[in-house]
Amino acid sequence: MSTLAVERLTIATPDRVIVENISLSVAAGEILAVLGETGSGKSLIGSAIMGLIPGGVSVSGRIIVNGRIYDAADRTALRSLWAKDLFLLPQEPLNALAPLLSAKSQVGEQIQSPRRSHEAGAALSAMQLDAEHHDKRPFELSGGMAQRVMAAIASVTSAGIVLVDEPTKGLDADRRDVVAQVFSALRKSGRAILLITHDIALVRSLADQIAFLDERSIIESGLAKEILRDPRTDYARRYIASDPATWEPRPYARSTTAKVIEADHLRIGIGSRILADDLNFHCHAGHISALLGKSGIGKTTLGRTLLGQASPLGGIIRRPTAARGGSLQKLHQDPTRVFSPWQSLGRSLEDLRRLPDGDRGFGEVPGLMQRFGLRHDLLHRRPHQISGGEAQRLALVRILAMRPTMLIADEPTSRLDPPVQEQVIRHLRKVADEDELAILLITHDRDLSTAIADRRMLMVADDKAPASLIDVTRSKPSSLPT
Repeated sequence: MSTLAVERLTIATPDRVIVENISLSVAAGEILAVLGETGSGKSLIGSAIMGLIPGGVSVSGRIIVNGRIYDAADRTALRSLWAKDLFLLPQEPLNALAPLLSAKSQVGEQIQSPRRSHEAGAALSAMQLDAEHHDKRPFELSGGMAQRVMAAIASVTSAGIVLVDEPTKGLDADRRDVVAQVFSALRKSGRAILLITHDIALVRSLADQIAFLDERSIIESGLAKEILRDPRTDYARRYIASDPATWEPRPYARSTTAKVIEADHLRIGIGSRILADDLNFHCHAGHISALLGKSGIGKTTLGRTLLGQASPLGGIIRRPTAARGGSLQKLHQDPTRVFSPWQSLGRSLEDLRRLPDGDRGFGEVPGLMQRFGLRHDLLHRRPHQISGGEAQRLALVRILAMRPTMLIADEPTSRLDPPVQEQVIRHLRKVADEDELAILLITHDRDLSTAIADRRMLMVADDKAPASLIDVTRSKPSSLPT
């Protein structure tokens, strides 16, 4: 049976220590969840085990795989264990998949059977990936689809030790449950699983052991059920309490403020393909409207249509308050898209000065950064030199400095760990309340929508018919249709 242990692992760049003296172990048939804030170095622990630490970064310590001891700095030896002993499901699956091979081919590479093609297709279908996508290459898949392809590969791998980095990022609740079932089955088959995540719901349902990473070191570890029930450290208590499932639901109240945008019998799609039809809704100043629905159903396309980035296929969009000024802005799912990769973040933010009233907006940046817990020295870095959570908070700073009348936030916290997610979401709520900003929150997270939104709308579709929109504001998350 396979086992994994890490002893006294330290990872450092020439100017700082990232993680220090990390020791952990996971046995066969067990899941160890490593939790920590974005940028804490938890993903680098997985990279070190796989021998994937980049040049210029020093590594020391020992990696023990099935009783065999390896120097953590011996990348070649650790890489020789790929597929046979170690399998990694990475945080960015599109970067890990072979760009020219179909999804089915990549799953099939892990299968030693005359019925390889059939079994690969079955593994993809088990991940709720329709047959029409099985022969597509990675660039033809969405991020969520690529995540499910990697989960399908994990489900058929012969490796006894599986490292999983944020496996449910960007997945809706139903598909997240499917992925969770894969890891539960792998555990039952005797795999040792190291789960790197910030998904508390996933940890509650799967983890046998938990290790919390903070300030470069593991500060609390032990049985999952004991730590979740009675955490010993302040950090773990804050982390667990920031799970939206533990927040009080937002009470229902009728809208009394002005409508910022409204749609009548709206039809949306990509090209001539209709994704949703006969959509009727409106968003009010100072209110957060949550838009729920499965991946690929058309939520992002609806947001793009409201922003004017895609043309409606029918119906009417009105902006009753347009004459008062203000703009619609988007908070992207991938925050790095709003910053130039070739210049510092501070230089990118200076572009605010080119906008009307831009000097005022640029002058608000330091105060907004402080409210979001961002250090000023981040402005000297480029996008690839900061964490995804830091990039998302800085993108939000840039948008709020422009004082829009409406914000369309597309999965704005999907890359954030719970404490930072709570900080960002509660600040969005505060901005909506105090500045009368209308927010359309596109999300997979039903618990989050229940806790923060004034109104909840769900996109649903039957078979191949276009999706429709239903109001589920007064429905419990567990009772929503799938």
